[in-house]
Amino acid sequence: MPKKSKPSKAKSNKPQSRSVKAKTQSFKKIKPAAHSRKPASKAKVVAPSKPAPKVAARPVPTKLGPSKQFAGAVSALEAGIKLMYAEDFAKAVKAFNKVIADYSEEPEIQASAKARIQACEKKLQERARMVYRTSDDHYNVAVALMNRGDVESAMTHLQSALKLAPKADHILYAIAAANALQGNRDQALHYLKQSIHHRAENRFQAQQDNDFSVLAEEQAFKDLITPPDK
Repeated sequence: MPKKSKPSKAKSNKPQSRSVKAKTQSFKKIKPAAHSRKPASKAKVVAPSKPAPKVAARPVPTKLGPSKQFAGAVSALEAGIKLMYAEDFAKAVKAFNKVIADYSEEPEIQASAKARIQACEKKLQERARMVYRTSDDHYNVAVALMNRGDVESAMTHLQSALKLAPKADHILYAIAAANALQGNRDQALHYLKQSIHHRAENRFQAQQDNDFSVLAEEQAFKDLITPPDK
């Protein structure tokens, strides 16, 4: 007898459930964005500024030139500086001291005068320590002093030079000139005669030397500077 076939299972119409679990996606909760726009600020109303009070313009001070006292102080200081450059330090010191005494209201001028006094005194000390060993040492100093008009000091050095070299014609000539400048006519003629005796050419120098201008009308002087007849 035929076998009875097993009844086939009827396919259900229900979808077969999958064993794979569905992955759930995590979503961030997004908060609703706050309104980012700030409310427009209200324009500030600036009150009209009050006009500044008018100030009367001050007169511009006019520049004044140096005072007469300042100009006088500068002039006196310059006179002392000239003496200093001429190496007449003793007279320069006197001039600067006078500036300090006469212009007490000019501190800058006084400071300059005081500094120059120190420099002059230093030079005077150096000169005092100088040792004159030869007649030419005294003679050279004497000539410098005569050129500055200090004939009296020059004469002291010339006398010292003459002691070391009694027959030196240039020393005798310088002593004659110094005496002429001092108005000592006889002494000037005496030393000039000795100078010409040791060196005849000195008569031609004396003819053109302004130091002997005081003797220009003296007959004895004319005889000395006139060459003898051959």
